[in-house]
Amino acid sequence: MGLLTNFKKSRLEKKFKKNEWVIIQPIPFAQFEQLIVDHVDTGWEIEDDYERLAETTLKWQCELRKGTSILTCIWSSKQKGIVYGPERVLSGLSEKLGVPASTTITSTWF
Repeated sequence: MGLLTNFKKSRLEKKFKKNEWVIIQPIPFAQFEQLIVDHVDTGWEIEDDYERLAETTLKWQCELRKGTSILTCIWSSKQKGIVYGPERVLSGLSEKLGVPASTTITSTWF
């Protein structure tokens, strides 16, 4: 990892701790796509211009918003799916997916 990547990673992890956020990674494509659909079906809104997501997509990102909660969803064909946001929102999702939530970034997408 380069110096700039380490700096970004460190800064984002500090933001996680300050805001009580967690990150769930890596999420396989089918589960990642389904979690976005499920969240939209339960009232979450996609904030960015929606572009079609495919497993072969190199990089894709959106924000899901409901009330004051924001989830950042990132897909990278190399890193798979990544979701980060408030721990109170993602703890149940982590259990459902069987992927642990953490305040530490294990693989970078930036």
